[in-house]
Amino acid sequence: MELVDRCSTLLWTAERERAPIAVLTNEIPALDQATAYAIQWATFDRRGTPLAGFKLGGTVRAAPGVDRRSYGCLAASGRLGESGAPADPSRFMKPGIEAEIALRLGRDLAGAGHTRESVAAHLDAVIPALEIADTRYTAFPSSLVDNIADNSSGGGFVLGEPVAWTAGTDLREVDVLFHEGDSLLGRGRGDEVMGDPLLALAWLAGRLAEDGRVLPAGAVVLTGGLVSSMAGIAGRSFRAVYTGFGELSVAFAPMP
Repeated sequence: MELVDRCSTLLWTAERERAPIAVLTNEIPALDQATAYAIQWATFDRRGTPLAGFKLGGTVRAAPGVDRRSYGCLAASGRLGESGAPADPSRFMKPGIEAEIALRLGRDLAGAGHTRESVAAHLDAVIPALEIADTRYTAFPSSLVDNIADNSSGGGFVLGEPVAWTAGTDLREVDVLFHEGDSLLGRGRGDEVMGDPLLALAWLAGRLAEDGRVLPAGAVVLTGGLVSSMAGIAGRSFRAVYTGFGELSVAFAPMP
């Protein structure tokens, strides 16, 4: 589709040249979600990197009656290295960082209508995660379709050590403490993600099914930002501690 290719080219050029653009709806006010997701996938294909998984947005503390849920693709090239390793902030344009609970699939998950129990049967591990949010626009968009087209504002991610999934795991009770140095930036709890991160995973499986896609075995899913810092990352160090699941950290070099 010509529109999808044109919009994807704009976003890909902005990403490669680090030159942000105006939101797409300035020119295409009737942009819909189906087209926005097509643009997102076209841009992902341009990266030429394997799919590592997905990131979710709009799953935490949503306003009643307002559905802003979306997903973005995690490119394998977007992983910043192991927990504790230094990271280069120059690859991002307007970065912020979020502490999240990630889930890893042990086998394919497909179709709509999944329950907490049916999703759990497909899981392999829980992983502490940090997501670096970013945008290819001049500012983070207020429009959901602009956000979707821009990979749901996904930029990069850091993963901690996986913890094997067991039948008794209840992510609703997991507390997450997010620190910068010795300062506590905030705290979150697993049940803030749609009541249960597993329900966020079920939503993703259903949304992907609308496009004829499945969640493949081995995919990592970041279920939503429980605690965020959106004031930039250069020269800063962050650490997230998860009750029962360990911790992870990342230190960003100062900008030259």
